Amino acid sequence: MNLIKKLIAGVLLLSGISACTTMNSVPLSNYTVFTEDLRRDLEAANIPISKVQFFNDKAINIRREVSDPNDIKVNPEGQITMSNGKSIQTINVLPFTPGVALSSDNGVINVSWDDTQQDTKGMKFNLSGQHYFLDILPNNKFQYKERTFDLQGGSGTRLFVKKDLLKQVKNERETLKGRKVNQ
Repeated sequence: MNLIKKLIAGVLLLSGISACTTMNSVPLSNYTVFTEDLRRDLEAANIPISKVQFFNDKAINIRREVSDPNDIKVNPEGQITMSNGKSIQTINVLPFTPGVALSSDNGVINVSWDDTQQDTKGMKFNLSGQHYFLDILPNNKFQYKERTFDLQGGSGTRLFVKKDLLKQVKNERETLKGRKVNQ
């Protein structure tokens, strides 16, 4: 009887855990980190970076507080007052959201996740080692759409691609063993 209770408790625990997983969870096994080697392979295969579907591996959350110009008043003494305070702009990019490269340069890729297509510059990713990481300014500041935001989350975000992309690249590598002088 005691074994049956433990078995039922175990089944309930497992079903509770599986109920907590969301439909938005992404199987990481379908993706791979976008590396500088992969970028070179794409360039060698004449596949433009603008044709690559990118993904972010972490949530990106940026926020900025701005004064509403309609709330600013100047009194007769010339002092500036704000009637309602500040408005807050928050932008969130969930993990593994599809994005496109708007531009790229040596060691830099600018990716946009904006589905309204009003983003003309994208979010900047810099090459560090072999990976492309989200560009973060000092003091956790972040530049987006020519405005400065506070980075709330997303430090260490890397660019990923679907593994299907690897099938488009013919990758031939060999290691040469060296050559000796004839004696």
